[in-house]
Amino acid sequence: MDRMKQFGYRLNSSLARLFYGRNGFDNMARASYILGLILIVLNVFTGFGWLYYLYILLIGYSIFRAFSRNIQKRYAENQKFMEVTKVPRSFFKMCYMQIRDIKYSRYYICGKCHQQIRVPRGKGRIEITCPRCRNKFVKRT
Repeated sequence: MDRMKQFGYRLNSSLARLFYGRNGFDNMARASYILGLILIVLNVFTGFGWLYYLYILLIGYSIFRAFSRNIQKRYAENQKFMEVTKVPRSFFKMCYMQIRDIKYSRYYICGKCHQQIRVPRGKGRIEITCPRCRNKFVKRT
């Protein structure tokens, strides 16, 4: 077991030296890598030849971003990517939270300011007050 820890430590430190002064796997690199992996699976089942080139391109772009030394430019690109994908990310985050807390909580969206509000499940019809805009609405939990 001790040798495995030493191997893990050496691997971790060599990866840290490799990525020193480089951009690393930011959100945009991760997204392109995951999309490339999804396209690999789709290519296996569909057999479209053009998917091969697309996933090679996406995974190559992800590796290029990770090893890039132009950190300022990659940072600006990543910020733009995060700005463009803000709405879908918040939607999927809310879906994940609803599934995670399905036994104990319900989530509602304020009709006035679009604030997400979590309320306990099983309390019947309650009046919910939005903490941001103080809008009141009645919902069944």
